[in-house]
Parts: sequence; structure tokens; C-alpha cells
Amino acid sequence: MPASLWAMEPMMPLAEQPGMVLTPARVSQPQSEAPASVTVIDRNLIEASGARELYEVLKLVPGMTAIKVDGNVPTVAYHGTQARDSRRMLVLLDGRSQYQPGLSRVSWNDMPVDIRDVERIEVTRGPAAAAYGANAFTAVVNIITRDPRDISKHSVSVRGGNNGILDGRAAAVGHGDNSAWRASVSRRADDGYDEPFEGEIRPDRKRIETLNSEWLWEVDDRNTFSVQAGGSQSWLERQQESGVADIGNYTHDPVQQGEKAFLSLEWQHVFSATHQLKLSTYGQYSNEATGFGVCYLDPFTGQPGPGGGLLFSRELRELYLQNGGDTGATFSAVPSSAAVLSRYGTLQGAVGNFCADSELDLQEERYDLEVQDTWQINERLRLVSGANLRHDRVSSDSYLSGTEDNLSYRLFGNLAVDVLSPLTLNLGGYWERDQISGEHFSPRGGVSWRVAPSHTLRYVYSRAVRTPDIYEDQAHTNIEAMEMSQPFASNPNGLLGWSPAYFFITQSSPGTLKPEKIRSEEVGYYGQFRYLELDVRYFQEELTDLLSHALNPFEFEPNNEGWVNHQGTEAQLTFRPTVNHLLRLTGAHIHTHTNKKTESRIAARDSGSVLWAWQFASRWGLSTAYYQANDYNDYRYQRADLQIRFRHRAGPAELEWRAVVQHALNKEPIVFEENQYQEDRMWLELEMKI
Repeated sequence: MPASLWAMEPMMPLAEQPGMVLTPARVSQPQSEAPASVTVIDRNLIEASGARELYEVLKLVPGMTAIKVDGNVPTVAYHGTQARDSRRMLVLLDGRSQYQPGLSRVSWNDMPVDIRDVERIEVTRGPAAAAYGANAFTAVVNIITRDPRDISKHSVSVRGGNNGILDGRAAAVGHGDNSAWRASVSRRADDGYDEPFEGEIRPDRKRIETLNSEWLWEVDDRNTFSVQAGGSQSWLERQQESGVADIGNYTHDPVQQGEKAFLSLEWQHVFSATHQLKLSTYGQYSNEATGFGVCYLDPFTGQPGPGGGLLFSRELRELYLQNGGDTGATFSAVPSSAAVLSRYGTLQGAVGNFCADSELDLQEERYDLEVQDTWQINERLRLVSGANLRHDRVSSDSYLSGTEDNLSYRLFGNLAVDVLSPLTLNLGGYWERDQISGEHFSPRGGVSWRVAPSHTLRYVYSRAVRTPDIYEDQAHTNIEAMEMSQPFASNPNGLLGWSPAYFFITQSSPGTLKPEKIRSEEVGYYGQFRYLELDVRYFQEELTDLLSHALNPFEFEPNNEGWVNHQGTEAQLTFRPTVNHLLRLTGAHIHTHTNKKTESRIAARDSGSVLWAWQFASRWGLSTAYYQANDYNDYRYQRADLQIRFRHRAGPAELEWRAVVQHALNKEPIVFEENQYQEDRMWLELEMKI
């Protein structure tokens, strides 16, 4: 058998010229000419990292935080600030925004794609609202899946390890005369953090299932049509809310269940070698519910009993509203409230503890239509322009007490001008108008100077906004008592004063919040040598009008009082002496100043990564990585990974074995003291390609 059939593919091929990037200005261009700093993580680098979940490979981006802060829920943030509310970075999956309109978040767990479906990830480091609109605030992560025309084999993989790791994936591909398709299904499961905290195991197991597919049809030389469809289902154990645990005993811990689905259509038409048109549309749906059960304590005695029902009484809700939504003032006023005392007396006549189930529900829909025109006007001018129409709808009984909509209109343009042969000017702007925040414009200007072949200096100035989400603007929370214990379930009007019965605390948004703003300047250098690629960036960022306080059903402080200033330097270096070796280094040194403690939880002063991959024999490969951040909320983060790969053939099939170990070097908790790993993570994976 030819040796080429036994050999492993190179970890990363040598680049003979500067790489091309798509994301910064919506058009394919040399990375040296892009109006931004860009990090590219291609499929070979993803495999070399040994990452099991998609968010983990973003540790290879300088200045990026990619960790699990809230149990099994990843937090991914560029120039991170708030630990649990990562609302300031746009994530695209094949052009579809994964930034969800209801609660301003990106759900990395149940994103409908498996890490092995991904061809490359481009990260635009810095505001990119001039190309993508509001919410492309600190960065844009563009996840691009594999083109079915580039896949030739079906595959099946299984993975098992400690801490309940049990994953699987199956993928198929097909080719016609002028069409191709691919489809994959996957499942991931693990037990989350495993170290007991204060003598108790914190529940954070999860199960994720995804479907991702694409069909592509090359109609003729000028027209290409593609369809993508998929979805996901998720089951996650969530940690108890401390505020709820203070007023009751959980009868069953919170469990979050979700489902997502999407369908997208795209048509590309080539007028000529210098003029192309793209029309795309997609629809997305997500449904998420977190259910939990509690037996509530009597607010007067602090013990379980029928008096716990007072927390869900109509009279206590009315007293809460009379006291301006101040919980302390409400309970101070209870002794002088005849209505509340009368209700409490009624409850004392009931027999049994007051227990109830509740649910935090959220349904989100998005429909998006966009047209983009790319025109190389002449040798010196290139224009990308377009328009977008988007309709977001969010329904929730617990967060909104109903359904809210937001319709937005957008126009954008990015112009590249070769002023002189070594000098390129990039100008971009994005105008948009929506029903929540009104009208705003985000500009960007950049200059690239090719000081020598393959060596470029750049200066970029940009501004961007993050608009309040539908919940921040229209919140009206109501937590309903469902599946109540007897006798409350059979007589809620008589015992609680209303039906349905709601928790006495309710939150409402004033509807006057302003968009968050960022102003950014950077000076950078991009150079490519024979074996080495280097990108260095110095930046200053001013973030103002920030929503820095808690905005949840139990604690709600809506205001624009926060501000953050970042100043620092980032660098990334790739060294490729041969096709069998790859060394990747990243580092960031950032000074963060803020007026709110919550905005510095994950603002690490120093962070970085090292990844080395070596194919040391025709069938064997080894890679190792080191990640560190100093500090996350005063806890230092250090981890070392090791992966060994072995390929061989078994009849017509190609088998690859992968063994991975993730070792925490300092055993400190991650951000919060309850986030602790007791032992290393390790797993063995087998993939078969036919």
C-alpha cells in the first residue's frame, strides 16, 4: 500500500503568502490589509488543540477569556469584564448571528454545531460595528463550517473519559454532478465541576445534542445556491440561586432544558470577476425553560410551614409595589399592614408546608434578510455595501409577562482605497434603526502602510454600540407558583388572594436605558517572514454608559452608570519551520480601570497561551498546550494539555485514536470559589473515516 495512505496530514501547511480573511470588512482580503487585528484558527489548529468543545479553542486568541464561570455554562469574552453577563461580543455561525435578542447572550453550550463541523474561526479583535452593526462591540467571532465540496469521507467518532465524559458523532457526505451535501449529528455529555463546595456537590451535569447540515448547488458558472438547516437539544443542571436558597429549601435543583432550530438560504451571483451579489435569509428559533422546586420558609419564623405562602400572596405584592420595589422597606412595613397580617393569619389555618414549582421560560425568534454587493470598481477602489432587515420576537411569562417585538433596518458600506501603492485606506460605516434604541451610526477608519513586502503597519479608529436587549428594555418579571402543594393548589384564591399566584418581587424596566458605547484606537503591525508570522497590537478602549449592575428577576438595577477603560498590548506568533512542526504563541497585557467592581471579575492583567504540535512519525502526532491568566477575580488560572494521535488503516477505513489529558497546574478555583476541579480531565477518542 502506498505510504501516502498511511501518513497523517500535516498539522498545518506552510503559508507562502499572507493569509486571506473574510470577517473584518465582509470581503476576502489579505490579512495584512484588513482594517483590524485578526486571529485565524483553522481546522488543523483546532485538531492540534485537542479541544472537546468549541468555546475552548478561543483560548488561543490573545485577550480572550474562555472559561466556565457559572457551573457548566461557558463564558467567552474578549477583554472580559463581567463574569456571568458576556453581552459585548458578536458571534456568527455561517453568517447567522448567535447573539440572542432576549437576554443579550451567546449560548455556547447548545450552539447547533459540533467542533468537528468547523473549518475555521476568524476573530476580529476590536469593535466591528461598522461592518456588522450594534453588538459587534468588543469583537466578532466568525465560525465557518466545512464546505461539503471539500469533504470526501463519511465519519463516526466516539469519545469517553472520566467525569462522565461520553460523546459521539456521525457525519455523512454526498456529491453530485454540480451539488454536494453534508450532515452530522453529535452528542456531548459530562458531569461538570466535581469538587464538593462546603461539603455539598454542586449539580452541573449536561447533555447536548446537535444537528448541522448543508446542501450546496452550483447552478452554473455565475450562480450558487445553498441551504443550511439544523438545531440542538440541551439538558443542563444549574446551580441553586443563593437568593432563593435564603428563603426556602430546594425540593429539586434547577434544570435547564432547551431546543433550537434554524433554516438559512443563500444565493450568490457573479456578474463578473470584479462584481458579485449575495442574497441571504434565515430564521432561528429557541425555547428554553429552567424549572425548580422550593418549599418556602415562613418569613416570620424562618421555618417551613404554611406561612411560606405569604411570599406568593397578593397582599405582599401590593405592599412591595407601594414601597417602590424595596424589599427591606416592604418587610419593615409588614407589622403596620392590616391586609398582609390578615393574609398571614389565614395561612396559619392551613395544614402543611407551602411548596411550589416555578419556571423561568424564554422563547426567541429571529427572521433576517440581507443583500450584499461586492464591487471592485477599479484597481484602487473596492466597495462592499448592503442592506439588512431583521425581526426579533421574544415571549416569556417570567421575564416579560408576554411577548415583545423589535424590528430593525440597516444599511452598511465598507470602502477600500489604495491611495498609493504602499498605502490602503479603509472607511466603513453602519446605520441602523430599531424600535428599542432608535437610530445610530457606527463608523470605522483604518490606514494600512506596507513598509516592505509582507510587512504592514496599521492604524484603526472605531466606535460601536451595544443596544439594550428586549429584556433590559421591556422587563416585567413574574415568577408563578406552579404545582403547589395542598391545600394551596386547590384553593389559591382563598389562601393566597389570587390565581395564578406570583412571587411578591417583580421587576420592571424603565424603558429609558441608553446603548452602551465604545471608542477604540489601535496601532498594529503584521509581518510574515520565511517561517514566522507575527501580529502585534497596541490599543486604547473607552467603554461608557455600561449596564454594570445585576438585571435578573431577583435583583434588578437598570442604569447606565458603568464605565471601563482598557489599555494594553497583544501579540500572536506562529512559527512553522517544517510541515511537521507548528508553534503558536499568544499574549496580552491589559490595564483595566473601572468604577464598578463587577466589571473587573474576569479582567486579567496578563494572559497567554502556547501550543506546539509535532508530527514525529508517519502515523504519530503529538501536541501540547499551556494556558494562563493572572488573575480571574483574584484566582490565577493555569492549565496544561497533552494530546497524542495515532492513525492506521483497517480495511477500507481510516482510524484515528486520540488521547487527551487536561491538567490544572495550580488547582485554584475558576473565578468563583465553588468552581473547582478535583482531578484532571482525560479522555480517549476513536474516529473512523470511510
